Amino acid sequence: MSNPIIRKGWMVLFSAILLNACTKPDLQADLPPVGKSTETELVTISLQGRITDQQAAPVAGAVVRSGNHVTTTDINGNYRFSSIQVKPNSGLVEVSVNGFFREYKGFEVMPETEHYVRMQLEPLNSGIRFAAASGGSYTLPSGSGIEFGPDAMAEAANGQQYAGTVQVNAFSKDADEPGFYGVIPGSKGRDLQNKAVSIQFISAVVTELTGDAGQQLQLKSGKSATVRFPIPATKQMNVPGALSLWSYDPISTEWKEEGKAHRNGNFYIAQVPHFSTWAVGTALPAAPLKATVTDISGEAFSFARIQLYTADGKQLLGSPVHTNNKGDLLMNAPSNQAMEIRIINSCDEVLAKQQINTGSSNNWIGTIKAGATGRNNLVLSGKVQNCKAAPVYKGWVNVVIDGQQYKASINNGNFQLNLIRCYNTNTYAKITAVDEEGNQESNSVMMEVSTGSVDLGLLSTCNKRNMQYISYTLNGTNYLLQAPTDSLVQAKGNSEKTYVINCYKANDPTTVAFSLSFSGNENPGEYPVTTLKFSQNKTQLTSSGTWLVKITQFGKVGEYIEGTANGNMRDLSSNRTLPFNFRFKVIRNQ
Repeated sequence: MSNPIIRKGWMVLFSAILLNACTKPDLQADLPPVGKSTETELVTISLQGRITDQQAAPVAGAVVRSGNHVTTTDINGNYRFSSIQVKPNSGLVEVSVNGFFREYKGFEVMPETEHYVRMQLEPLNSGIRFAAASGGSYTLPSGSGIEFGPDAMAEAANGQQYAGTVQVNAFSKDADEPGFYGVIPGSKGRDLQNKAVSIQFISAVVTELTGDAGQQLQLKSGKSATVRFPIPATKQMNVPGALSLWSYDPISTEWKEEGKAHRNGNFYIAQVPHFSTWAVGTALPAAPLKATVTDISGEAFSFARIQLYTADGKQLLGSPVHTNNKGDLLMNAPSNQAMEIRIINSCDEVLAKQQINTGSSNNWIGTIKAGATGRNNLVLSGKVQNCKAAPVYKGWVNVVIDGQQYKASINNGNFQLNLIRCYNTNTYAKITAVDEEGNQESNSVMMEVSTGSVDLGLLSTCNKRNMQYISYTLNGTNYLLQAPTDSLVQAKGNSEKTYVINCYKANDPTTVAFSLSFSGNENPGEYPVTTLKFSQNKTQLTSSGTWLVKITQFGKVGEYIEGTANGNMRDLSSNRTLPFNFRFKVIRNQ
């Protein structure tokens, strides 16, 4: 993965884009494993899970690490480790893939069982660049941000002063946002007295710092940066003037309290001495919570999602966890609290909920029966041919069912997809076959399915796949960026109704060649451009004056966004203003 993020103790990588075409090289191979035990005694577990993006689409080819074990996700975003050695008290999963921030998730270890950790990745945004000698500031769409002083950067590998250009990528989320706990590594922490706590977050800021050569950067020893954390609108009337400041450490798999952040308007502001994932929140004393979850027949409910809420059911208390393969639950929970525990399936259906009260030490709440009737297995299979009636050898079949997206590889014209549905009722699956070599696809077929084995028959890939492109004219000369040679990617920005389009050239897949973001509704119209950057033969250009982009097509997820714009760009090296116009067509991912 390119552009690694540096943090003291851990790293988070890449936001704001989902790759549709070419991928960038992985530059993380030399990173040390995270969550690796410093203890002499390890325990054996197995581990599996699924990695998706913010639209629940599978992320294939992601590098997944736990301890000193490494694997990659398959075409459906699934990964699995069999009989690996981890620390006895806590485990950690790290995921890295081009186009997304590096993400971590901690889990409580139960030896000699199989664990499940599912993660949703945050797409990479375009960020900003500034000269290390002069410092800079980065304001995020939420109003939060980061301020860097002059001569404050060092190379993380050796601590030497860094004097080049700094690339900053960051995002912020507050605890009221639906995806907040999807990007938070967990809620388990240690306060200033080293006591175990469960953190009730207000917001978090994640930051990436890289240099001209893609090297990891960090704050120079003795230097600090200012971080501004957003306060959710629902909490602005009753939060205190100062709040605990936390950084996440993937070695201990816990948050560490590092002082206080102080309120200024609708933000908390703090000085940080290094870069990690930083958050502000309140610490509650914590204790282990244990239970067993079964289905209505009494069979173990493997990998059920568990979430804790306040007793009134209105506020989420910490990150969700999953039962192990035996239906056993072990999690860090606030102690001496009345709360509600919920059992939830992968389709976000609440299968059971129960009022509980925790004490100050180990809490055993017994057996919870979830309203489910076991696994709903569905097997889809069929054949795929091209328009010459020959089998398709390289491609995949895309299936959308129950709001989830899956892929099945085509092998010698055949495919098979095994999945577990949340329900056993009849529903419709949307199936589309793709011939990657011929750049063709089939018509989308709607098939009514339930459970069991379903033969989808023969799919013919006779439709031309529309190519994605960005065509631009700079100072009278036209250029073309086109998938699949170049990587064209689209994702949502950090604020509502903001959309990002980035492109990486085939000859320089580590650098964003074109970056556009705009704010608007999900339909055609003219919308203000919030970011427009461009590089041509090492020349860096940024927008000059006010830009509007005319969106001529705004399709649904999986369809196309098309648009045009024209105006002027400023050459950052010569300060010249040059005429510039562009048009684009990209697949909408979010």
